[in-house]
Amino acid sequence: MTSCIFGAAQEKKISFAKELNYQMTDKNKPLSTLKMYASPNSEFLTKLNLREFPMYYYTDGLGTSVVSLEMNNRISGSLNNLMYFGFDYGYEDKEEFTLETEKLNTKETVLGIPCSHYLISYRSKTGEKKKNDDLKLCIDDKSPFNNFSVLTGLLNQYMGKSRLKSFGMNGLILKAGPGKTYDKEHFILTSVKDSKDFVYFDHKKAMTDQQRKMDSLMLVYKNYEDEYTQMDSAAVVDSAAMAVKDAMADYMNDIDNNYYIPEYTSEYKKAKDEEGSLAISNIPDEKLWKGLPSHCKNFEKDLPEFKNKELKKHLGNYVGQMCDMYLTQAETHNVGIKITLDEIRREVLYLNTIHDKLDESDQKKLNNYLKNLD
Repeated sequence: MTSCIFGAAQEKKISFAKELNYQMTDKNKPLSTLKMYASPNSEFLTKLNLREFPMYYYTDGLGTSVVSLEMNNRISGSLNNLMYFGFDYGYEDKEEFTLETEKLNTKETVLGIPCSHYLISYRSKTGEKKKNDDLKLCIDDKSPFNNFSVLTGLLNQYMGKSRLKSFGMNGLILKAGPGKTYDKEHFILTSVKDSKDFVYFDHKKAMTDQQRKMDSLMLVYKNYEDEYTQMDSAAVVDSAAMAVKDAMADYMNDIDNNYYIPEYTSEYKKAKDEEGSLAISNIPDEKLWKGLPSHCKNFEKDLPEFKNKELKKHLGNYVGQMCDMYLTQAETHNVGIKITLDEIRREVLYLNTIHDKLDESDQKKLNNYLKNLD
């Protein structure tokens, strides 16, 4: 059925125009971060640190899917949502909710951008309002980027099978938090940057494959539950959940054993009009710096001044891309490995080609700089 619904799938390139960084604050103390990449076509890639583990979500017109990062700027569907939601809360149907919105007569400014306040309340299927669950938002109504689909997608992930009906608001969320503690406990936009990042993704196929795997795991759970109907109910749930965990582990092992690498294409000599983007320019956790050479931090300030006007730009890109490669030691990172390697090879070729054409002063500065890097 899902194959019929989604039809033929095709991987496509999704180019992001903006990088949105949010900071979670609790009692005026900064906590975890949320990063969101936004395309002009309302496609979003969101990174959220959940229980000290990074979770990635892709959102477009089809909905929101949990995804994982692959090599060469590709993302794929993931079943991590089962591990972090299903096993904690069981597989029973969740209560259905609807959302009601109210525009308040107050405003504030975030990053110099004015926004209007809205209050979102939850009502159960029976019409009962959920107490203390109001969500207050500050929205830039004039923004061309509408990330409400991300909000509803994340709420659906947290609330299991709940159906959250569209609440008809548009714009960019600048700040969000519980209604009663909004001033001290909230997510707030801390920076908006232009982005040249992109990913390749086949969302239709990922959703089809994910649903098929989830249905398979659910069948394991139901079969195990039916087989042990005479056991204590709590033991049934625990045993069935363990069976699903085992099936999940087998599935993940199957993925690990299916090694995949795209066919290599030689592109590193191709000149780029724009400067290469650097992952180290926006490191999500300060602890990651301990795995990088010391010169990587603010390396631009230490670059020599050369008579050759192009040399500094190429040298800076070479050093920055090399620093990015050290980030790949982290279990999760956002470094495009092939693209970074291509950039390094291109700059090494440039530096080797230009070296003997430089005057003696530039040669000496270049050699000393590279020799004294840690």
